[in-house]
Amino acid sequence: MATFDNFSAKLLEEAKRFLEKSKSAENEDARTAFIHSTVLIGMSALEAYINGISSELLNYQNTPIHEKSLLGEKKIELKNGEFILTNKLKIQRLTDRIQYLYFKYKKEHLTGVNEVWWGPLNSSIKIRNGLVHPKEEISISYDEAKNLIENVIACLLCLSKIIYKKEFPFKNLGLQSKLTF
Repeated sequence: MATFDNFSAKLLEEAKRFLEKSKSAENEDARTAFIHSTVLIGMSALEAYINGISSELLNYQNTPIHEKSLLGEKKIELKNGEFILTNKLKIQRLTDRIQYLYFKYKKEHLTGVNEVWWGPLNSSIKIRNGLVHPKEEISISYDEAKNLIENVIACLLCLSKIIYKKEFPFKNLGLQSKLTF
């Protein structure tokens, strides 16, 4: 699992580096490309981390089958009178999985009131969806891309604290990337 964790961390670093590069881009086309990269890779990093957490929880013996279905994004079927987890894909919304993890470990419903990053993260997901599934031309500002990365980090900090009872390892890095490309 450590190699996947490293991959997830690298994605986050790449997103932060593209954000840095967007600020110093020489022209509008470069700035736009860097911002798009920030948004896409930043959300990919969040999903990678959520998948990593989910994968760990799937290995717990006492995890109920419906939770395994949600976390592993697999369908449940009734076979010979028994519910079984199949290898068939059942896509789950990233926000549903985040809300589930939050509720399971904090025993509170995740709202914008108890976590200030929740509402803005949902807005960031809508921005990403507008880029991934375009229905019209969109323009994403530097501030929107910056907010996305900040809210991804805030989400990961929160989940790390409530699930693992420790700080997310990259807390002190903020938006500054360790990459230099």
